[in-house]
Amino acid sequence: MIDHRRILKDEAEPEYAEFSSKLIPGKEGIMGVRVPKIRALAKRIIKDDWESFLRDEPEIFEEEMLCGFVIATAPMDAERRIEYTEGFLGIIDNWSTCDSFCSAWKFQKKDSEKVYGYFADLMNSGDEYRMRVSLIFRMDHFIDENHVDDLLEDIASYRHEGYYYKMGAAWAFSFCYIKFPERSMAVLESGRMDDWVFRKSIQKICESYRVPDDDK
Repeated sequence: MIDHRRILKDEAEPEYAEFSSKLIPGKEGIMGVRVPKIRALAKRIIKDDWESFLRDEPEIFEEEMLCGFVIATAPMDAERRIEYTEGFLGIIDNWSTCDSFCSAWKFQKKDSEKVYGYFADLMNSGDEYRMRVSLIFRMDHFIDENHVDDLLEDIASYRHEGYYYKMGAAWAFSFCYIKFPERSMAVLESGRMDDWVFRKSIQKICESYRVPDDDK
């Protein structure tokens, strides 16, 4: 099996570790390996023996990221990827691991509704990062005609005081606005959103280069 810990150690950059630690405050065990290098290592592990790799618990931040990329992209069916995901969600404790994992997660079109249902149900967990995973995953893969209203409704209806949940909600809302401005505006005008998420959503919409100046 590939000695991923040695490779990560060789790729580590102390200055980048310091930089990353500022972006992910409170997260310990950051070595300073850049994300493209972690992705490249994940591809090597998948070609080698990814199932054996996933039997070991990650010990540092970069190993958590690596584990996420392997789970998200290794060749397996949707049911099995969901099983691995369920075990991995308890490890996610920062926005970086969450968002990288969500964007990388692969599935076939025939499994779309099964996958959507699993991630949508995470909103009921009451856990900050499971709820953020739910929003960011759907933002990445399901802002479409059939699903955007459900995502907007969840952002309006659910509450969590965690900062990273709220940031994820505002970010997801801004992406909904970019693709479906009229539907998103109706939710903004409804008065049902959390006040902080409401204000941050507007800020992110106004900061987006993809929103017309008249809308801003």
